Amino acid sequence: MVARPVAVVTSALTGSSGEATLIAFRGLARAATFGQPTAGFATGNAVFRLSDGAELLITTVQEMDRTGRVYGNTPIAPDHPLPATATTDEVIAAASAWLHTRPGC
Repeated sequence: MVARPVAVVTSALTGSSGEATLIAFRGLARAATFGQPTAGFATGNAVFRLSDGAELLITTVQEMDRTGRVYGNTPIAPDHPLPATATTDEVIAAASAWLHTRPGC
């Protein structure tokens, strides 16, 4: 069975768990990203309660892809960037066109 290709669509609205999903596919030859850079929140946070009742939110985790590259609070650029003026339909069309050039699709 041939592993299917994967196209991930991103924008500035792709953050946190969306970036974790993108990172899960980074480094796979059968995957590519399309659109605009992400929000830049590829981190995990922990809440620490202080004695006066206040809460302190601290970033305690940075995500890493399968190649060992660490991501943090920097937007992740797509493999195939499209202009910020590109419509959702245009981004999906670019991803779809790429998918149709891949084996197994």
